[in-house]
Amino acid sequence: MTRLSTFGKDLHTRIRTFFDTPLGPDATPLEVCQAVLDEVERQVQPVRRGQRVFPFSLVIVRVTVAPAARAAMTTAFTDFPTRVLERLAELRCDPPRMLDVQVECLDEAPSSWGPSQVYDVQYVAEATPVPPPATDVHSSSVAPTLQIVVLRGAAAEADWQFTGTTVAIGRSADPMDDAGRSRRNRVAFLDVVDGVTETVGRAHARLTCDPRTGEVRLFDEGSRNGTAVLRGGEEIAVHRRDPRGVRVRSGDEIRLGRALLRVDFVG
Repeated sequence: MTRLSTFGKDLHTRIRTFFDTPLGPDATPLEVCQAVLDEVERQVQPVRRGQRVFPFSLVIVRVTVAPAARAAMTTAFTDFPTRVLERLAELRCDPPRMLDVQVECLDEAPSSWGPSQVYDVQYVAEATPVPPPATDVHSSSVAPTLQIVVLRGAAAEADWQFTGTTVAIGRSADPMDDAGRSRRNRVAFLDVVDGVTETVGRAHARLTCDPRTGEVRLFDEGSRNGTAVLRGGEEIAVHRRDPRGVRVRSGDEIRLGRALLRVDFVG
């Protein structure tokens, strides 16, 4: 029994050593995903009486990926926020009440990254703005206020204005999934059947704003009826659970199933 236990510890040590080794440009998507999970785990902090906490409310993951490997990377990071919560649960760590985990795939590494850097993880504490790191973007960039107007479908309000990093969109204000986890939709469609509104998923999509650059992106969070950006007569599909999302411009319309919104940037 002792030999078996020792073997298990040695194997765990070898696995952790492998993934703690800096990743090279030829790392597989699964290796990258595992390395990021290990990086998140290292942020867990012990407190009194054996309790552990994760002191951040926002985790932003950026990964470089070649076009040919984008589909594999997207698959590897599918349900990544859930995997983070599972990892924290394994450590008996209490996560923040509203933990937001975002993943973005980059075609090229920013100039501020190291020569062999494959990914970057940023952590933001509760009610703390994202610190402006060294980037190629001018430091005067400011996040816009989003004005969202409902064009088609029944919603709790006809229009909203938001400032902040994330705007969740879905049907009903506080839907709950099968596991009992709740979600706060800031743009909330009504839970009615009218041929349009019911095509919006309860956890349909989200808009995120990078406070460093002012860039706004739209992500589909696994909807059944699809998400798209309408711009200049063209429809740009937002693929389900694609960690890259689609960049949104002021004046764009957003299709959620059969429902329709318009997004304008104020300021």
